[in-house]
Order: sequence, then C-alpha cells, then structure tokens
Amino acid sequence: MAAAALALASCNGKKASIDLRLEGAAERDVVLSVLNINKVEVADTLKTNASGKASAKFELPYQSPNFYYLSYNGIQLASLLLSPGDHVKVEVDTNGRNLKVKGSKESELLQQINREIDKSQKSFDSLSVQMIACSEIGDVESVQRIRYELGKLYVAQKQAAVKHLVTHPYSFTNIRNLYRQFNENFPMFAELTDGVYFKQLADSLKVEYPQSPYVKALEKEASASFNEMELSYRMKETPQALFPELSITDTKSEVRNLTSLAGRPFILLFWDPSNNEQKMFNAELESIYNQFKGRGLEIYSVCITTDKAYWHSIVNRFPWINVCDGDGSASSSLRLYNVTKLPCLYLFNKKGEITAKDVFDKNGLAKAVSAICVE
Repeated sequence: MAAAALALASCNGKKASIDLRLEGAAERDVVLSVLNINKVEVADTLKTNASGKASAKFELPYQSPNFYYLSYNGIQLASLLLSPGDHVKVEVDTNGRNLKVKGSKESELLQQINREIDKSQKSFDSLSVQMIACSEIGDVESVQRIRYELGKLYVAQKQAAVKHLVTHPYSFTNIRNLYRQFNENFPMFAELTDGVYFKQLADSLKVEYPQSPYVKALEKEASASFNEMELSYRMKETPQALFPELSITDTKSEVRNLTSLAGRPFILLFWDPSNNEQKMFNAELESIYNQFKGRGLEIYSVCITTDKAYWHSIVNRFPWINVCDGDGSASSSLRLYNVTKLPCLYLFNKKGEITAKDVFDKNGLAKAVSAICVE
C-alpha cells in the first residue's frame, strides 16, 4: 500500500486536474488563469463539449496550494485553491451562479470565505452609497449613523478573518482574508500591529512549505509592518523633534539637516532619478510647492542614486532642499525611514507628526498639504 501511494505521488508531482461542467455553454472557451503572487496570468483555455463539459490536467507553478480562476466571457466563474494531486470537480452556470466545487478541501473552504466576503461587500457598497447621498444633502445625523454601521461591519469582518486564521492556521485561504480590500484605499489589515497576523500565517505555512513564494511574501509584509512600528516608536522617543535626523549634502555640497524643518509643515520624499515617472512627479510637486511655500511648506527631497552628476542635472531647477549621499540602494536613510520601495513620501505637520504617506495623486497631495498649512 505504501509503495503504491508513493508511486501515485510521484506520478502526480505538482499536477492537478479540473473537471468542469458549465451549464448552458456548449462548445465554448473557458479561460483558466493562475495567480503568480500579485499578477494573474492565463494558464490555459478549456474547450467545452456539446454537454458543456471540459477537463484539464496541468502542472502547478509551486509545490504548494495555488490560486486559480475560471472565467467565461469576462465573468469569473470560480476561484480555486489547488494543491498537488487535487482532482477538483466544478459545476456552475455562465453567470458564475449555482457554483459547486468538490474534490479540493482548500477550494471548498475558499468558496465559504468568498460567499461571506461577497455578502459583506454588498453591504459595505450599499452603505457607502447611502452615506455619500446623505452627505450631499447635508444630513449630518444620517452620515454619522451610517459611518457607525460601516465601522461595525469592518470590525465584524476583521474579527471573522482572525477567527478563521486561528481555526485554520495551516490554510492558504487566510491569504484571501489578509489581503482583502473593501476598496482600493481601504485594506482590511492595514494597522501597524496587523503585521503579527501576517507573521503568524507565514510561520504556520513555512513548516510544510518553506520555499513557497506566498510564505516569502507574507514574511515581507510582516517585516514591513514591524519596521514601520519601529520607526513610529523611534519618532515618539526622539527628543527635540518627532522624526529621526537626516544629515545629507545638497547640490552645493552643504550638509542639510532634516531637523532644521522642525516647526514647519514639510514633505520628505525618497525617489529614483532613473525612473521617468518619478522624475515627472517632481514637476507636479513644483506646482504644489509654489502654491504653499508662502504658508510655510518645505520639501526635503532625498535622491537614491550613485550618479550624483545626473541627479544634480535634474534637480538644479527645483527650489526646495535636494540631497543625495551617492550610496544608492545602500543609503542608510532608506533603513532609517523604512523605505521598501520608491518613490516614498511622508507628509509632516508643524508638530513633526506624519499625517500622510505615499500620496502621489496631485489633487490628493494638494488637499493633504493644505490641511497642514493652516495659517
């Protein structure tokens, strides 16, 4: 029996298979896509027969559970979480309704989560529309009531996600919850202390899947949260100013201290001159600077490059504080301010407190700057 099981595992390797029955779609193409960490890629196309049935056997990209999606005519039919050796059966109609999934425990568990998420998302969207409508007519009381309902919904959903993590500590379905967003600006796990949940899941999954790229992504997320917490702690403990000191030379080789801006609203920007979009952002920043410099705004712009001559040629026209230590990605300023990707922007008020981070939309940044440049 053991020899037979071993032989079967050897034959399966990293392979999984799908048997699909798509109601009302005879001889049609169904797209099978796979999630490659943060990018969905087409893996195959399934052709249904006259009865709307199709089958596929394929190799998984990782020796661990993998996220797959079936779609038809641009409509997502099913989300699957397939492990090596899974033989999953899927029944669904062309609108993604009446979905039935069998043969994959992780996929079945994922369907439960997705149903709850879809239900709560509809409530969230409905309440959001109501709040906007009430706000437009000046119904303050209703706005406050709806905001309270939104808060209750958020707390309930987060508690449910944490409970799922505790009751299913070794399930990849937790990834769906941890990276959930109510909208593009409202992730469910965005608090600095939420890093503990990413670490908890990473530690659990790492036992069986130490090389999984999902585990590495979770570890990176946890590390970023903990580093941000450390930065926040350092800022609270720093005397004189609430932010750690930077002392870097400018275009005239003069040392410019960040703490010299204490008591003023300012922008701290880290950027890479080799990226055209980041260079163009400086032009947008110039109009904001000109608009608010009379109200005390200053900018401390840290260029991350080893080519100081190139940097100098770009920033010479900009009137704010431009600095560069020439160390590129090895710059100690990146570690000091927990910069994990470029560009990175912090907005400080007159008290030296961070009021916003990574606001690169021109109108959004202007609004955030206006709020801290109160006369």
